[in-house]
Amino acid sequence: MRLALAVLFWLAAAAAPAAAAPAVVSGADPEAYTLDLRYDARGLGTLRGTERIEFVNRGPAALERVWLRLWANGPDRCRPRHIDIQVEAPAEARTEKVRCSALEVRLAAPVAPGATGTLSLTFTVRGRKQNDRFGHAGRVAMLGNVVPVLAVEDDRGLQLPPYSAIGETFYSLSARWEATLRLPAGLRAATTGAVVSERARGAQRTVRVATAQARDFALAIGRLGVTSTRANGVRIRLFTNGGPRVVRGASRDARRAVKSFSRRYGPYGSTELDVVVVPFRYGGMEYPELVFARPADVAVVHEIAHQWWYGLVGDDQSREPWLDESFATYSHEWLVPNANLCRPDRPYSIVNPKWRDIPLDAPIARFERSPEAAIGDVIYAAGSCVLQRLERDIGRARMTAFFQLLQTRFRFGVMRTSDVLDAIREVAPTYDLARWQRLAHLSH
Repeated sequence: MRLALAVLFWLAAAAAPAAAAPAVVSGADPEAYTLDLRYDARGLGTLRGTERIEFVNRGPAALERVWLRLWANGPDRCRPRHIDIQVEAPAEARTEKVRCSALEVRLAAPVAPGATGTLSLTFTVRGRKQNDRFGHAGRVAMLGNVVPVLAVEDDRGLQLPPYSAIGETFYSLSARWEATLRLPAGLRAATTGAVVSERARGAQRTVRVATAQARDFALAIGRLGVTSTRANGVRIRLFTNGGPRVVRGASRDARRAVKSFSRRYGPYGSTELDVVVVPFRYGGMEYPELVFARPADVAVVHEIAHQWWYGLVGDDQSREPWLDESFATYSHEWLVPNANLCRPDRPYSIVNPKWRDIPLDAPIARFERSPEAAIGDVIYAAGSCVLQRLERDIGRARMTAFFQLLQTRFRFGVMRTSDVLDAIREVAPTYDLARWQRLAHLSH
C-alpha cells in the first residue's frame, strides 16, 4: 500500500500438513458492482454517480441488512463530510458508525442463505485539497477509496475498522466491476478496469471500463499525457504530466515489474494496468489495476507489487497489515536491490530498539499508538527482511514455490498469517519454522 514518508527516508538512505482454509465469508459477498459516474472539474472536483451492487448471502441465516464503507469520509473524520449517499427504496439507510465511514442499510426484504440480493444507490463525492490518495497531487484529482463498497462480514464477525492515516485498514472482497465515466473532454482518467471504449465528442469524454475481478474501484483524473506499452500480454498505460525522462523511466520500471512478478508469482489478474506518476506526497498507493506513484523506481515497483499482494491475494489490512506490505517491500527490494538494507542474520535489528517489542503481525491499531516511523521499521523493513531470511534458509526455488502456492490458493481470496505458516510447512516440511517465527517476531 502507501509507502509512508518514514519508509521513503529509510529507502533513500540505501541509494505437508493439510491445506490452509481460506477466510470464511459469513455475510454479503459481492458479485458485481455497476457504476455510472460523472466528474465535474470545477473547484476541487465533484464525482457523482449511481451504483448497483449484486451480492450473495454466504451466511447461515437470512440477511436483513448490509453495511457499506464510505471511506471518503475517513481522512477528515467526517469533518467535513465528503460523501453523501441516497439508498434507493424500498431499501433504507439506517445507522452510521465509525465517524460516518460505515453505513447500515436495511434491505427491502430478507435474503435467504445462498440467495442473491441487490442494492442501488446514488452518491456525491466532493474533492479534497490535500495531497493524498483521496485528494490532489498538483492539479490531478486522486480518487482512491471514494466509491462505496460492501463491508466484510467473515468468521471473525463484521469488520468495521476506522480509517488510518498512517497505513491501510481497507478490507474488501473481489467482484466484477463495470463503469461508465463522463468527464470534460480535455481531461483523462486512469481507472481500475480495462478500457472497453473511449471517445471524446464535443465537450465531453465518455469512458467505459470493466474487470472480471477486483476488490475496489479507484480513479485519477486530470490533464495528463497518456502513453502505452506492453509486458506479458498486459497493456500498461502511463499517465503523467512529467517530461520524457519520467515517461521513459516509469515505463521501463513498470514493464520490468510486470514481467518479473508474473514470472515469479503467477499471472497478473487483468489485461490492463494504469500507472499514474505524479508528485504524490507519499511514495505511492495502489488499487486494483491502478497505481499512484512518485517518479521513482522504488515507488513504481512497490505499488505494482501490490497487484499480487493485496490485489490478487487479499488480507484484512487492519488486522494483519504485514501480509501485503512486507510482501510488496520484499518484491521491490528484490528488483531494486540498492534500496535493500536487510541483514538476514538478524532481521529485526533493522527496527529501532524503541519499538522492537511490536510483533510483525501487529494490527494497525498498535502502530497508531506509536511514532509513524514504527510502521516503516516493522512492517516494511523488518517484514521484508524476515522473508529474505526465509529465502536464505529454504532456497530460491522453494521460496518461489511458496509464493506461487499462496498466489494459487488465495487468488482473489483472503490470506491470513496462519495460511503463510501452513504454506511454508508445505514447501519446506523439515524447516525449523518455530525458529523462523521467533526471528520474525510473529505473535502466532
